[in-house]
Amino acid sequence: MTIILDLGGVLMQHNMSECIARFRSMLGEDIMAEVLGMKANAEGIPNRLMDKFECGEVTTDEFVQTILSCAKEGTTPQDVIDAWNAMHAGIPAERLSLIQSWKDAGHRLIMLSNNNALHWQDIHEKYDFSMFDYMFSSHIVHCNKPNRGIYDIVHQYLVDNQYEFPYYFVDDLDANRHMGETYGWITYPDLDTLAKNL
Repeated sequence: MTIILDLGGVLMQHNMSECIARFRSMLGEDIMAEVLGMKANAEGIPNRLMDKFECGEVTTDEFVQTILSCAKEGTTPQDVIDAWNAMHAGIPAERLSLIQSWKDAGHRLIMLSNNNALHWQDIHEKYDFSMFDYMFSSHIVHCNKPNRGIYDIVHQYLVDNQYEFPYYFVDDLDANRHMGETYGWITYPDLDTLAKNL
């Protein structure tokens, strides 16, 4: 059995209200939406700075400097980094324990992740992901949703490397729909639902 998990949408807890509050305090609500691409209700605006940063289309330095160029006086680069990292409230220990139990049972595990360096560094400084067989995170494969390029590449990788079917997948609804309809993956909306059905 092969299990494919999205890091941000499946494993992590998010504190978007804290993230939004920090960016609002340094940018104001209008600039936060126009430049960063984040609305006060946490709705993201496609192809703005946040979206591009999450997908690795802009570097950490470009992200920070763009925010600083329109932020309130006194804002520091660390303020920007702290605001972005505020959305990552961590991974609950019980989720990691659950996934480790699947690894111990002999299941193959694949992780998908956003691509930008700040995200990857922040996560890997805190967690040991050696339980995963492979982790997709590079510029080459990570495409902005609902672009489905990453999922097609992951499927081909699993087939080429003879990962055992069926493939169990937890991600957002659009990704689930695409992989279920296109490749016959068995999809779930969250980790708990997958656990109940294994």
